[in-house]
Amino acid sequence: MTVERRDVSDSFAYDDAFRTMEGECDDILIPFVNHVFGQHYTKDAIIKRKRNEHYTEGDESDVIKRVTDSFFDIIEGGVRQKYHFECESGRYDKTILLRFFQYDSLIAADEVKLGKYDLTVNFPRSGLILLRSGGTPPEYANITIKTPENSTSYKIKIIKISDYSIEEIFNKHLYLLIPFYIFNYEKDLSTIEKDESRIESLGKVYEKIVDRLNFVHQQGFLSALSYSVIINMTKRVINKLTRKHESVQRKVGISMGGKVLELPEITAYHLGIDKGIEQGIEQGIEQGIERGLAKGEAERKELSDEVARLKKELEELKKKA
Repeated sequence: MTVERRDVSDSFAYDDAFRTMEGECDDILIPFVNHVFGQHYTKDAIIKRKRNEHYTEGDESDVIKRVTDSFFDIIEGGVRQKYHFECESGRYDKTILLRFFQYDSLIAADEVKLGKYDLTVNFPRSGLILLRSGGTPPEYANITIKTPENSTSYKIKIIKISDYSIEEIFNKHLYLLIPFYIFNYEKDLSTIEKDESRIESLGKVYEKIVDRLNFVHQQGFLSALSYSVIINMTKRVINKLTRKHESVQRKVGISMGGKVLELPEITAYHLGIDKGIEQGIEQGIEQGIERGLAKGEAERKELSDEVARLKKELEELKKKA
């Protein structure tokens, strides 16, 4: 049996897709967290992204950098909760739980409650996204910590891409999973590549995905930035996974809208917010334009009121003269 070796850059490409959506798109992340952990955050919840690099000592005092895929706080109603996600493109193995415990321990140590004779650490709620599930992983993995007096445990929520249909993804607003939906076809890509009808069928699947994304964006449930990020990350993941299947890659690429962009939207979005209408219009980002227009309108109104006040004072002076 031939075993295909995967380039290490593959996992980086998929991790980057996840990090981009998590790091830039609140309206994608909040419903995903709500679904995974049974939360009820609203659009007013505040997300604070935290540093995902931590350093520990290895053998012979070597410093080891550990990088989490995703670490953030969500704050609403005066309550703050930590969250940690890892996006795994390899098969599940038992070493993943060891890494989770290492990461979660470092995250917990960032913020501690320190008394004179006691120390309290707050572990995050953690989730694992399996792009290639394989076997039958359970809904939760479990980490048990035994102390001299007692023991405690916490759960790692496991999210398998293979468990979600497109209907479920859209009905539950799990847009974060869309770029990785192609993994459901990975085992069949070689067969699909040789069958024009199956290539057409897969292309139609992605045409419908784009149509539905257009609809939720137009209805105001998905921002222009998030819409663009999802489309572009989906293209990048598909191009990486289907690089040895040119016909599939070409057809699905056409269905998704052609050439992969370099995501200027993210930079433009931030410029639009920071500099208002001028950069917002130049970059064509909806949020930047809207905020710039609002700011410009407020300034125009303030100036108009000031002019009206000065005219009134001038008229009064003329009467007195």
